[in-house]
Amino acid sequence: MAIESKISALIEAYQRLSRANRSFIEHGCSTDAFRNLVEQRDLVKEDLSILTQQLVAAMAKRFPDHPFTCSSMAEAVRTLSVLTPELEDSCNRLRSALKELLDSDHEVEKTISTLKEEIKVELGRIRQGSKGLKGYRQVESLGSCFINKIK
Repeated sequence: MAIESKISALIEAYQRLSRANRSFIEHGCSTDAFRNLVEQRDLVKEDLSILTQQLVAAMAKRFPDHPFTCSSMAEAVRTLSVLTPELEDSCNRLRSALKELLDSDHEVEKTISTLKEEIKVELGRIRQGSKGLKGYRQVESLGSCFINKIK
C-alpha cells in the first residue's frame, strides 16, 4: 500500500529527529554538536515536505472522488484516519512519533537554556575576577619621578 509506506517514511523521519535530539543531550552540548543537529534538522525538514506532498498525491490517487485540500501533514493524517479506518494504527504511530519529537525538542530547549544560564554565571565570575585584578594593579610612578628630578 503506497499510503502506508509514505506514513512509515514520515514516522522514520520523525524518529530520526528524536534520536538526534537525544544524542545531542546525552553526548554533551557543544557548539559543533548543536551545529550538526541544526544541519540534520534542515535536511530532514526538506524530506518531510516532500514526503507530505507524496502522501497527499497518493491519497488523491487512491480516492479520486475526494477533493484533498491538505496543506499540512496533520490535515492529511486526520483525513486519512477518517477515510481509511484500517490505517488508524499507522496514523496513531505517526502521531506518537510526532509527540515524541516535540517532547525531545522541549528537552533540547531546556538543555540549551540551562547552558545559557551557566554561561551567564561564568561570564559574571570572569568579569568580577577582572575587576579584582584591576584593584591590585600597581600605580605607575614614573611621572612623579621625572617631575621631581626636573625641579
